[in-house]
Amino acid sequence: MGPSARNRMDGMQIVRVLGTLLLWCIASLAPAADFPSVYPQARTIFPDAEAYGGFEGKPPSVAVYRGGRIIGYLFLTEDVLRIPAYSGKHINTMVGIDPEGRIVGLSIVQHDEPILAVGITQDRLNRYVAQYEGKSAYDRVTIGAERKGYVAIDGITGATITVMVQNATVMRSAKLVAEARGIRNPGLAGPGGESQATEPPRLAQQLSQVPSLAKPSRSAVESAAVPAEAAGIEARAGRSADSVAPGWSAPTTTRPDFGRQAQPLVHGVVPLSRDMPPSVIAPLPARPGTWTPPQEEPAWIAIWQSRTFDIAVLVIGLAALSFILVFQDWLAKYPTALIYVRNGFHVYTLFFIGWWGLAQLSVINVLTFVTSFMQGFQWENFLIDPMLFILWGFVAMTLLLWGRGVYCGWLCPFGALQELILIASRKLKLPEVEFSDAVHERLVALKYIILILLFGVSLQSIAEAAWYAEVEPFKTVISMRFNREWNYVLYAVILIGVAAVNRKFYCKYLCPLGAALAIPGRFRLFEWWLRRRKECGKPCQVCANRCSVRAIRPTGEINANECHYCLDCQVIYYNDKVCLPLIDRRKRREQQLVRGRESGANNPLQAMDTSREHSDGILTENKH
Repeated sequence: MGPSARNRMDGMQIVRVLGTLLLWCIASLAPAADFPSVYPQARTIFPDAEAYGGFEGKPPSVAVYRGGRIIGYLFLTEDVLRIPAYSGKHINTMVGIDPEGRIVGLSIVQHDEPILAVGITQDRLNRYVAQYEGKSAYDRVTIGAERKGYVAIDGITGATITVMVQNATVMRSAKLVAEARGIRNPGLAGPGGESQATEPPRLAQQLSQVPSLAKPSRSAVESAAVPAEAAGIEARAGRSADSVAPGWSAPTTTRPDFGRQAQPLVHGVVPLSRDMPPSVIAPLPARPGTWTPPQEEPAWIAIWQSRTFDIAVLVIGLAALSFILVFQDWLAKYPTALIYVRNGFHVYTLFFIGWWGLAQLSVINVLTFVTSFMQGFQWENFLIDPMLFILWGFVAMTLLLWGRGVYCGWLCPFGALQELILIASRKLKLPEVEFSDAVHERLVALKYIILILLFGVSLQSIAEAAWYAEVEPFKTVISMRFNREWNYVLYAVILIGVAAVNRKFYCKYLCPLGAALAIPGRFRLFEWWLRRRKECGKPCQVCANRCSVRAIRPTGEINANECHYCLDCQVIYYNDKVCLPLIDRRKRREQQLVRGRESGANNPLQAMDTSREHSDGILTENKH
């Protein structure tokens, strides 16, 4: 190696050393980060706090100081207990308790709940959260009606399951933290026979070493939350999960991680502070090692027990529908009875399954299911809502036996609403509008395009997909019962209005859930679902012309991807006054009967033979 090469290498080494020294100097000038700059929710829970301790204990929590004394503790529920909610993921909430174990406040840090991301306004969420203030960590809190031995609070309309999971997470976590900090249950008597709360074991040492606004020793922060003014528009923040040595360091400086950039802000987190974004991106607080919570009864068991009545009524309804499907041939021979049965079941579907049970299936359920398979499947994620779980199980069975049509035609609350609206419009003699075949065929493809786009977005973020899935009016009409912002309500009303003059317009052309169900429906195991004749389509076009969802092709085949299983074509199949092949057979029989009567006037024995042949012909056709 020549002298020039060595000189170049020495120069590069000098540059590296100088660069390292420069970075160290910049890091030494960086201001120390305090706990609230990383978690601004802390200021909203303890506005009078003067200093914060470090994450300590199992489960971990942070001591909050004022005037040299501990005024409470802060903890994150994901560090204590993770219960999957409606989205299949846990809700991370910051909770504050005072030294006596009473909840001071709580604030959601991160979630992927569709109903919270788009649907529940910040004001409604704040009213729900405010109910926890003053509750003891040892209280047994329940959602809804009062129960003996429980403290009842109001839920959020349209978010029943999410609220129940959040309640279980907050209360169980608060109890575990209170026990870890040595806070006694105020309902239990102390050694002297009276109820009391004691100070934590290490309180004396902590009081003698109260930190100023201490800084964490964590190396980097992944993202920070920012507030959003518009209701339902939320920012999403994440944080690093690696662990370092527990405790907080003295207020000195740390070297920032220059190799990592903050994550872009996306949809999904409730805005919690107007002080964001902070002027300095602060490191995350130090965390103790992993902590395994004690084994408790899964949250879904309590939810199933609390909804016994709903489950029973749903199972009875599904059993009745199974009976209808099995004996559809017999029912189709009695058109009037079928109309009453179908309309009655639509009322049951809309009012009980939809508005009462809030069991409207959504394309978000499908996307969550697919995401769960890719990221680690757990049954607990889907057992959290008994109505949805049972309904999805029944739909999966009917997809294999009958195809998509059973759900779309009988069990979809929004579909049932459209059918009832159509009945009312026909009573009012409103005109029905249909598109040409060319336009219809192109519009049908729209729902599949919407499904593909939503699936692509869900691969990045389910919360983002939930926002775009507002193409479904289900949340507005069924879950929220029209109690939403005016633009969502207007969109839903327009779709319902169009359904009054074009049968199930949304279901035919826009529904991504229907598209998702049509894909596995193509693999149904049997072909006995709907009966057809060899004359169907050639030359008879009666069923094709009378199918208002346009699921019958001109060639006579039923398109299972678009059929809603209304059974109108089966009524025609057995009606010898509408079905052309049956009309021809009936006329031939009548002509034979007339000829037999005319010849029977001259020969009575021949008339008896003709009558017997006529009866045999009727029996043979009924067998077919």
